Amino acid sequence: MKTNFRIVLIAFLSGLGGAYLYQQVVQPTPVTEIIREVPTYQRANNFSNYNDESNAALPVDFRRAAEKSVHSVVYIKNLQRSRRSLSFLDYFYGREVPSNEVAIGSGSGVIYSEDGYIITNNHVIKGADEIEVQHEKRTYRATLVGTDPDMDIAVLKIEANNLPAINIAKSSTVKVGDWVLAVGNPFNLTSTVTAGIVSALGGEANALRENFPIEQYIQTDAAINPGNSGGALVDINGNLIGINTSIISRTGSYAGYGFAVPSDIVVKIVEDLKKYKVVQKAFTGAEVLDIDENLAKKAGIKNLNGVLVESIRRQGAADNAGLEPGDVIKRIDGKNISSKSSYDEVIGSRSPGDKITVQYERNGRLFETELVLENVYGNTEILGEEALDKDDIYFSNYLGAELRKLTPGEKQRMGLKIGVVVSKIDKERGFMRRLDLEEGDVILAINRRGAQDPEAVAKYIQNYYGRIYFEIIDKSGTQRTLTYRFQ
Repeated sequence: MKTNFRIVLIAFLSGLGGAYLYQQVVQPTPVTEIIREVPTYQRANNFSNYNDESNAALPVDFRRAAEKSVHSVVYIKNLQRSRRSLSFLDYFYGREVPSNEVAIGSGSGVIYSEDGYIITNNHVIKGADEIEVQHEKRTYRATLVGTDPDMDIAVLKIEANNLPAINIAKSSTVKVGDWVLAVGNPFNLTSTVTAGIVSALGGEANALRENFPIEQYIQTDAAINPGNSGGALVDINGNLIGINTSIISRTGSYAGYGFAVPSDIVVKIVEDLKKYKVVQKAFTGAEVLDIDENLAKKAGIKNLNGVLVESIRRQGAADNAGLEPGDVIKRIDGKNISSKSSYDEVIGSRSPGDKITVQYERNGRLFETELVLENVYGNTEILGEEALDKDDIYFSNYLGAELRKLTPGEKQRMGLKIGVVVSKIDKERGFMRRLDLEEGDVILAINRRGAQDPEAVAKYIQNYYGRIYFEIIDKSGTQRTLTYRFQ
């Protein structure tokens, strides 16, 4: 019995000893690895290929830019009185006067000057009976100085002094990838600030252009919601580079695409509206096209840089400067022209009468010429409040003539409600020179159809066959009828 017990004890102790020996000698000791994470910006700075641009990886401090710009952003209220007329039910229930309800729209604005000029979007104040501007707990009644619906910009004036006007930078220096802040004052909240980068400039976002009417813009991924419309887009120094104007979204809320009108264009609009009450828009007298691969192949152009001159208005600015259809404009005043939007931005920041230097390519050779910009009527005069827009004037190459709408003043003086003016006729070519119409004649109707739209009138004449009747008022004020048969 004792012998068996000794055998079991010895076996047990031997097993323990063997297990201990295996653990200490044979089996490797497990190691717990502790990894210390290096902050992202520190790791980036350790990369040898960062060289002098290593600071770009450091976190950007937006506090200075925000503090510098938020005090220049205001809240804007659009007050519209109800225009609802009385109905049968109003009389039935004893309501004998129209409702005094007021609809309120709102948005943001930017203080342009310390004496009370405010920039906002045209759509923010459109249709307003009264406009209020609220700034740092004070409310001001605003007057409308003027608008540029094409660029969605409006200028207001409040009676105040020593306001914190925003500093303005040159938008022409903005590059894709620059950090920006979108500053707004939606719904009279404390100014809100969102950060992002410049995603595209003008025509670089070609896929979006068909949904967005303004070709001259700065695109950003900084969140811009409806209440921020009219607010400021600023650089990392807090300087204005654009006025926030729009988003592209199915829901009407931020979806990654925000747009701002460049500050160079905004300044031009504001100064014109302050001085003339109308924007003095400049034109070259040439229609240009973006150059893509197909157009380059058709036109025999070797590269895609620049814009192609599609047509030239006879005796216009481009014609007088020696430009011809088929030329490719490469630079204007030393600035590279990469797209139609960059071309429009340069011209949009100028005024009629300004002289620009145009570098263009013709038959593979570079040339340079000086061009004097013209107004919508084809001269260099500064226009008054009755100035027409570009869409109110139409030039037909086939007719060799320019047609335009009557101005409000002309309608009043002549006692007319409709009419299209023959403003220019090319005496050397074009179909219109064969008719008895002269520059300054007003076409009232064609075949008893009232003439209202210049483009529609031109295309009707161009495509018509058979007997045609023109009812006109000539330059002497005499109303008469011209009859022709077009073959």
